[in-house]
Amino acid sequence: MTRNLTSRTKLPGILFASAFAFTMAYAGPAAAEEDRPGEGVSVQPAVATWTSAVPVSWVFVELLEELGYDVQTPVSLSNPVAYLAISEGDADYWPNGWFPLHDPQLPDNFADAGTIFDPHCPACGIQGYLVDVDSVDEYGITSIDDFRDDDIRAAFDANGDGRADLYGCPPGWGCHEGINAMIEAFDLGDVINHVDAGYAANFAEVLSRHDAGDPILYYTWGPSAWLLELVPGEDVMWINAPGIVDDDAERAEGVDGAVTDPIEMGFVAADIQVAANNAFLEANPAAEELFRQVRLPLDWISEVDATMGEEDLADADVRPYAREWIEENRDTVDEWLDAARAAAAE
Repeated sequence: MTRNLTSRTKLPGILFASAFAFTMAYAGPAAAEEDRPGEGVSVQPAVATWTSAVPVSWVFVELLEELGYDVQTPVSLSNPVAYLAISEGDADYWPNGWFPLHDPQLPDNFADAGTIFDPHCPACGIQGYLVDVDSVDEYGITSIDDFRDDDIRAAFDANGDGRADLYGCPPGWGCHEGINAMIEAFDLGDVINHVDAGYAANFAEVLSRHDAGDPILYYTWGPSAWLLELVPGEDVMWINAPGIVDDDAERAEGVDGAVTDPIEMGFVAADIQVAANNAFLEANPAAEELFRQVRLPLDWISEVDATMGEEDLADADVRPYAREWIEENRDTVDEWLDAARAAAAE
């Protein structure tokens, strides 16, 4: 026997629809909270003052926003000020730490207030001293120590003080301290003059001297567009700063444009790492896990840095490049975000 159930199913249908709506009303926000665990939390990042720090900074901003955080515009700070701001809670994180180069710039007892994460770009920070190719050939320069020679020193003396001018880094940068430490360690105070103006101004002077055919000695690093302006192996050569790095295993091998292979750069290749405030991390396990997960390629950072120079981009103009990289690597990025969400749900 067939029974007409139409009239009998109206009420249960209404109840089912109501129950479904009730469930969704409560499950929807719960699901949203799981996808966006940072909802309602304001985050203040810091960003370093050099240009290659900018694309890295925007990647972290974008990913934190995907987790629901309200991320403020990164504030540009010099290294010591950034670490102090993190330790005091005025900045929540900065993704531009170069270690061990920045170790001397950490405030006392930084570990009590801040955490430094495993590298998101391991051994990506190469840095050292370069001399124009013509001078390397003419004087046989292979090392900083060669500047003890009177003729070599005179050729690189732009201001007439009897010392070779080394165009270096401004105060507050880790390389400023590194260069001064090298001069002190080699007892080169009467041999080398560290020109420590702003880096862009210093490099402009280096370019001007190079274009005029004058000898140049300067410091630079990668990732950076500076390596595209004067190309190691074509325009300039990396020279040795022996005795600064104690461990032979830390000599750099296969460096393009080096006068020797391996070469003692005078600096250990730096890991690029996130530093973050501990109180912020404790309250935000999703952000903490994200900082553990992210890995960024050196080539991409350098390419964007070069584009910034070629197109004279402001910091805000770089953000679309971060978005583009994220979308091109969406499968990997989603794994990072899922791990962050899972950490928040524990």
